[in-house]
Amino acid sequence: MSVQSVEKGIEALKAGRRDEGVRLLRIALRDPQITGAMRAVALLWLAQVTDEPVEKRGYYVEAMAADPNNPQVRQIYEAYLASQFMPPAPTTASSTGTYPVVPPIVAPNTFPGGGAPTPSGSSSPFAPTQPTRSPGTGPLTPPTPQAGISLHHVATVIGGPNGPGTAFFVTRDGLLATTRYVVGGQDRVVIELATGRQLDAYVVRSFPEYDLAFIYVDQQVTDLIPISPLPNVVEDTFLTVVGPRGTIVRGRRRSTKKVMVTGWFPTDFTELTDAGGSPVLDDRQHLVGMMTRNTSSSSNYMYGLHITTIRNQVDLFRQEAMEGGRVYCVHCGIYSRAFSAGGYYCEHCGGLHPNAENVVRLQQDWMKVFYVETNRMACPHCNATVGFHKGTCLRCGRPVTVR
Repeated sequence: MSVQSVEKGIEALKAGRRDEGVRLLRIALRDPQITGAMRAVALLWLAQVTDEPVEKRGYYVEAMAADPNNPQVRQIYEAYLASQFMPPAPTTASSTGTYPVVPPIVAPNTFPGGGAPTPSGSSSPFAPTQPTRSPGTGPLTPPTPQAGISLHHVATVIGGPNGPGTAFFVTRDGLLATTRYVVGGQDRVVIELATGRQLDAYVVRSFPEYDLAFIYVDQQVTDLIPISPLPNVVEDTFLTVVGPRGTIVRGRRRSTKKVMVTGWFPTDFTELTDAGGSPVLDDRQHLVGMMTRNTSSSSNYMYGLHITTIRNQVDLFRQEAMEGGRVYCVHCGIYSRAFSAGGYYCEHCGGLHPNAENVVRLQQDWMKVFYVETNRMACPHCNATVGFHKGTCLRCGRPVTVR
């Protein structure tokens, strides 16, 4: 009966009866006897007809877990992962290179039920679903600058947990930097460009230790803000913060007797017009960093994150994206391998995958490889095999780098 539900569900989807097809496939998937290729194909068809990116991602992950040795399933799954963040071509070493175009993900014709369905929306998880204020095609061209600043480099972040914020392009092909405070634990926000156009955007990586987050949006820019060649921001340097919708705030790089943590610089800013994430320019209009709302315990002066730190994390994210097989964890910001393999919990922070909140979570023996506590690898310091937690040996307490 469940096999018939799969076949009838696919037939309904092919005939354009989306609600009926989805209902039949979901009923069939409740049957524990629907396993392997049959389960994978049902999940792939469901992924094709959903417009919800998180739900779509969950279907692809489950399909891969259901039939991991099927080359067709793996091909579709890897194409989907590539579309989550389009990695640079292997021959491109520049941080402003271009990404290859990922073809639409479709269910294979050789699976039971025949050809691919016609989805009700775009198959790409990065395709905008909200209406835009004005049509836009091709790369953005710089609008008339204010005070020598090109506003097409800067965008407003809407829908974050702490109010509107700012982001700016760090690659020409759609990657923007903002603060983790702006996006919080969300994986989707809305970006408003300088033209007023609004686009759906996706949080693809974050580094809470730097209060840094990267957002991907399906939009190109013709150039980037020129970056300062200096490794540090010199004391008393005049600073310009470009806020939301072109607002300008000016100040200085504050002198301090405190030893600064690498990657940060002090400012004399005590107020911002939004939740943070604005680019900080020096007196030559060169990008020196990003403005955050982080302050010291003894003053209200805010700190900036240096552009060198941001660029280093861009490079790290590129390497992770090229490796593939990872899914963004909204809890800690890493690219989780456990999530992409169908696991319920992040191997780094233990956070629950959003798709696993309302499901019965069964024991998954094949997931042991992702969780260090069960690997029983020896500690390089004390040679104990009791296990690790968050990179620390449970016997001697010393940190261990575990990959």
